[in-house]
Amino acid sequence: MTEANNLQKERNQLYIDICNKKRPARVPITADISVEAALEKLGYSLLRELYSPEKVYEAAEEMARLFDTDNLPTIPFTQAAVYRYVDQKFMQPGADGFFQHPNIAPMEFDEYPEFIKDPFEFIVNKIQPRVFGILQDDPVLGHVKLKIARDVVASKFAGMRERLVQKYQRADALTPCNMLWAPFDFIADYIRSFSTILVDMKRRPQWVLDACDAVLEYEIRQIKNTPRRGKIPVIAFPLHMPPFMRPAEMEKFWWPSFKKLIIATQEAGFMPSIYCEQNWDNYLDMLNDLPGTLIIGFEASNLKLVAKKVTTRHIFTNGFPSILLKTGTKEECVDAAKRVIDDIAGGGNYIFAINKPAIRGNDFQVENLQAVIECLKEYGKY
Repeated sequence: MTEANNLQKERNQLYIDICNKKRPARVPITADISVEAALEKLGYSLLRELYSPEKVYEAAEEMARLFDTDNLPTIPFTQAAVYRYVDQKFMQPGADGFFQHPNIAPMEFDEYPEFIKDPFEFIVNKIQPRVFGILQDDPVLGHVKLKIARDVVASKFAGMRERLVQKYQRADALTPCNMLWAPFDFIADYIRSFSTILVDMKRRPQWVLDACDAVLEYEIRQIKNTPRRGKIPVIAFPLHMPPFMRPAEMEKFWWPSFKKLIIATQEAGFMPSIYCEQNWDNYLDMLNDLPGTLIIGFEASNLKLVAKKVTTRHIFTNGFPSILLKTGTKEECVDAAKRVIDDIAGGGNYIFAINKPAIRGNDFQVENLQAVIECLKEYGKY
């Protein structure tokens, strides 16, 4: 076995150990740099190069060359061309070409009963025509064109991630297989919008509860249809709404269907990876009620409180204040990285990551992130 292959094996072993509740040789080091951030870091325009598979690959490779993390810092893939072609109302580009998710409500309030009866049929027949312009322009062949667009774009990026993983000997033990949502978040983010769902809870609470149960069954079917890939197949769940809800509302409307979804994910053979957006300090105790082992990322929670309250059978990640990579000095970034390790890594169940992904080129200074990575290679040893 070559020295390079040994390096990849060592990196994979870090993740395998931590997922098997074994203390790894050191804290695994990850970076999460979006394609958009990588392109902008190279001086490219999102209005052009975001639609070039060759430039996307070049940018992802440059991030791998610059940052010696255990994972691949940038995944060479984007659906920007699909969003443009199908006129995706959920993802709209700004003047500089960066896509954002607007706060829209494609389902009317009085349509809850129809959605609850059959979410899949409602999404296909009602939601998708409202959010995909191509289905309005061509009701007959629009769905065919949508599928073809997704397949063609996927084919352009096929094999790129694997090539970079092998060339730069990065870990691939944790393999992303799908991304889903807590049922309440799915309704809030894609069906009724952030603002209207909070009103719906008060107007017709039973409708909202029934809709969460309907989405739960819809997503369980998606889990069952998701192929398992890699040594540790992962399904990711970005968690959105709890910090904006009262504890009693969260416990009634959000938590029950989410917990059932996590259990279904585990029963299907996947490792759930949840990302707790905003501050979850009020709900840390509830995370202990989730069975088995989850990877749990924290954006703004108190890491000392996380280490104190949340069971070490779960794996912790994120937590490093990403703003420092943009505004701090190398010394400040290194000191902050050491504090994160001191605060949360003592149980041998921590994967280092910044608290928010770098989504724009000016979100980080190269030398700051490099200094953090080099520091953790030694300071993160057990």
